[in-house]
Amino acid sequence: MTTSTQWQLARESAERYQNILTPSILGPFARALVDFADLQKGEQVIDVGCGTGAAARFAAAAVGGSGAVQGLDKNGSMLAVAREQPPVSGASITWREADAAQLPLNDGSVDVVLCAQTLQFLPEKEKGLAEMRRVVSERGRVALSLWCAIEENPYFDALVSTIDHHIGSETAAGLRSAFGLTNSQEIEDLLRDAAFGEINMSVSQLDLPLPLLESFVPRHISATPMAAGFNQADENTQQGVVHSMAARFETHVVENQTIIPFRSHMILVSK
Repeated sequence: MTTSTQWQLARESAERYQNILTPSILGPFARALVDFADLQKGEQVIDVGCGTGAAARFAAAAVGGSGAVQGLDKNGSMLAVAREQPPVSGASITWREADAAQLPLNDGSVDVVLCAQTLQFLPEKEKGLAEMRRVVSERGRVALSLWCAIEENPYFDALVSTIDHHIGSETAAGLRSAFGLTNSQEIEDLLRDAAFGEINMSVSQLDLPLPLLESFVPRHISATPMAAGFNQADENTQQGVVHSMAARFETHVVENQTIIPFRSHMILVSK
């Protein structure tokens, strides 16, 4: 069994991704990225690696009916789930299957490129960034988010360590891959090599209220590439993972929620 490290999820996993990860973790950070990009009414926006479309939907509300949003992803299952979500007020959203290394857009045709927690998964990061720069207008901007180091994200750090200990490193790699590009200097070097202009970087910390981990951890795992390895483990091993995680964060429980800090880079670059 090979665990996917590029998060190419099948349809059922994509649905769980939308129903479990988006409301709890990825959605709040997608909103934070859209706020960081400071979208204006009427702007043309693309969301590269849109997944099930959280950032695209927040962008549609921000740019309003006079704007336009496209969500692009190479994973057809993610796009299928995105298309099934209730419509949002604001701009219409077009969903397109596309590779970030070869965007199906004309040069300088969009005002803003969003890329939420995607660049780290691209096998050709340089090509992906070159394409983002190509399609954005001369006065446009590219906004990206990338997780800070896993040690700065205690929930993810604990889950990777726990899976590694109880099940194995191959299964843990499915989540560890999300932290393949966290060093700020490495990120800046990639952006400069791609010939971007001004680079603004900051760190966003969100203290997120997760459900009690006894119920949330197995649901979270089911929406990630770790699901196959976890499901193949015996029940005692699975329960060992869940109980270890719940014990690790028992002091974070407040009124039946587990409040945990998450940290992500927010990057805004000009052409």
